Amino acid sequence: MKQKEYLHDNYLSERWLQFCAGDKNAFGDLVDHNFTSLYHYGTRFSPDKGLIKDCIQDLFLEIWEKREKLDHIISIKPYLFQSLRNNLIARLKKQSRFSDLSANEELVSNDSSPELIWITDETEALNSSRLTNGIELLPKRQREALYLKYYEDLSHEEIAAIMGLQRQAVANYLHYGILKLREYWKYKTILLTMIIDFII
Repeated sequence: MKQKEYLHDNYLSERWLQFCAGDKNAFGDLVDHNFTSLYHYGTRFSPDKGLIKDCIQDLFLEIWEKREKLDHIISIKPYLFQSLRNNLIARLKKQSRFSDLSANEELVSNDSSPELIWITDETEALNSSRLTNGIELLPKRQREALYLKYYEDLSHEEIAAIMGLQRQAVANYLHYGILKLREYWKYKTILLTMIIDFII
């Protein structure tokens, strides 16, 4: 972990303990530092901006009310993400607009380091809008796992905790998501080559 990230995480951990002790300024800092990430994560489940903001507000109200019992939380970001996920799923189910996020998908294979390295390199080297388009074509669970891994930089263990999965299941979602993205990129490259050849 980079020194800057380490110091930032330490700062948030300190503010979390202060928040648990009832410090309103620390609570405000936690809201400010996490709101944007939580909002973007919420868009993985629903396009309803108002709903997402309401769920985030409910989340922060809930943790404020039970703050004295939360001083044991070590991984703050995964805890907030998992809580928001639960809130959104419950609200979407209640509104009958939730579409089978928890459906089982066939899980096989193991971690694939070359593919994980590939996605990191491609994310930096290629146009981000093309990557986003490819990700949007994936099944919901794969999209969510990839988002948490490569946009929020969470570990397999943290993603597993948030999504309610085993670590291996997370590795499988990432593996298959990456394979599908590679197929998408290969198709786009071939199509672009055909268009260029046609024009020339």
